[in-house]
Amino acid sequence: MTRKSAENAAWGFLAGAGFPVFALVLLALAGAGMMAMFLLPSSATGLGAFADDFRRWCFGWDPETGRYDVMLVISMLTPPWMLAAVTAAVWWEPLQQVLARPARLVGPAASASLIAAGAVASFAWLAPAAPVGDLPFPERELRTAHPAPALRLTNQGGEPVDLAALRGKVVVLTAVYASCPHTCPTILVQARNAIDELPAAQREDLRVVAVTLDPAHDSPEVLAELAGMHTLEQPLYQLVTGPPPEVERILDQMEVARVRNPETGVIDHANLFLLLDRAGRVAYRFTIGEQQQRWLTAALRVLLDEETHDG
Repeated sequence: MTRKSAENAAWGFLAGAGFPVFALVLLALAGAGMMAMFLLPSSATGLGAFADDFRRWCFGWDPETGRYDVMLVISMLTPPWMLAAVTAAVWWEPLQQVLARPARLVGPAASASLIAAGAVASFAWLAPAAPVGDLPFPERELRTAHPAPALRLTNQGGEPVDLAALRGKVVVLTAVYASCPHTCPTILVQARNAIDELPAAQREDLRVVAVTLDPAHDSPEVLAELAGMHTLEQPLYQLVTGPPPEVERILDQMEVARVRNPETGVIDHANLFLLLDRAGRVAYRFTIGEQQQRWLTAALRVLLDEETHDG
């Protein structure tokens, strides 16, 4: 092919319907891929793990709070569709002509699909490999013996809850609030799922104490509604509140990072579980996630099998 004929072929591709069809298919697949990265559920391996990394870097996702950087999300999700709209507008006449002869769509569309398939294959290759079996619970390595906060608050039934009075039981201490739109439901569901793995006899020696992050709003009545929504029954589940200064002091001692958005009232917060042994000491700390839920159950079994002792 001569240089002149090559230039004519390139110009024909750009001026005709070939380029806009190629571009529109590629942009549509790119937009769908971005949306898939945004919507894929988290996992420890495979595409779910890759999507988690993608969300952190490209969408400003914080796994601790479940929040996204809205501007980053918009800047990543909208360009493919905006460029597709511009392409369709600029090449509208050639596109109308080619729609009358659908066979001419096959070549450019197939080329764009091959490029997209190559990108997906690269992502799959980069995705973390699945480990051989679940990671074993590092019982000794994670064990601590820190003092628990002094906690005297009121539960969803209007009854007093004193953490010191729960010595001799294993306690799961966490923090949520009733109007939380993000990870609080996940915290409550993970706690219930982990505890449901235990025999009923062991649950008799277990208590879950969830301190409100919004004491000015979360009265015992509001917490009772939250408990009913998630089927969290007393005495196993104690959702507690109290005077805001006292609750804030306890949250500080629990080391729960938190900040309230002054415009929306939404509280961004750390997602954690503090596991107290029978002597009332903080033995383990966990967050949310599939592996963490399995370890939470394993740690509860360890603590429930221990005898009460002080040291």
